[in-house]
Amino acid sequence: MWILVIEDDPFTQELLVSGLEENGYQVDAAADGIEGETLARTNDYDAIIVDWMLPGQSGPALTKRLRTAGINAPVLMLTSLTDVEDRVHGLDSGADDYLTKPFSFEELFARLRALLRRRQALMEETHLKAGVVTVDTRRRLVFIDGESLELRSKEYGLMELFVRNKGTVLTRTVIAERVWGTALGVTDDVINTTVSSLRRKLSDAVGGDGAASVQIRTIRGVGYCLDDGEIAAD
Repeated sequence: MWILVIEDDPFTQELLVSGLEENGYQVDAAADGIEGETLARTNDYDAIIVDWMLPGQSGPALTKRLRTAGINAPVLMLTSLTDVEDRVHGLDSGADDYLTKPFSFEELFARLRALLRRRQALMEETHLKAGVVTVDTRRRLVFIDGESLELRSKEYGLMELFVRNKGTVLTRTVIAERVWGTALGVTDDVINTTVSSLRRKLSDAVGGDGAASVQIRTIRGVGYCLDDGEIAAD
């Protein structure tokens, strides 16, 4: 797990970094809000630990900017402020949890584990997998072994439908209703052409052994089925 620590106090930062690394986390650290924002925008962290009082911009201001930028990594905010109003302000800025100083590492790690569990659950809901294919349903993107696959809107809709139903034969009527929103006026030729385009892009992207393990199979007279290598071949 990759954690970003944004803390301006050198002693506290060192304690956090060393404690996290000793417990198996990979850690980056920043000493102010500006550097922290740059790192958060550049890297895909599993969680971010932010101090409230930072030079450059405060923890709540930074968190709000990150959320506005679409960065959804869970944020644990650290502060010596204990008033309810301060907690509410920190959480309303986009922080997922709040820990007051001084704190114990036992509580810090427990809260961090809880945040990471929630993130993992969310990732499983929004990231569908079939072999080397990953579909990010929130951003409507498809990745092959981590590399983005450029698809048109209907091709993406097909890919998501196939991955959600991998190993299941989908009729052209079902495909038309799920991807085009209606079966009326959507001819077999339109569906076949779109499937062929998606199949070609998928084959070009996975190549080699991948092409044999992840492919869109034609079920003659019925429709199509995504084979991710876990179902028996014809």
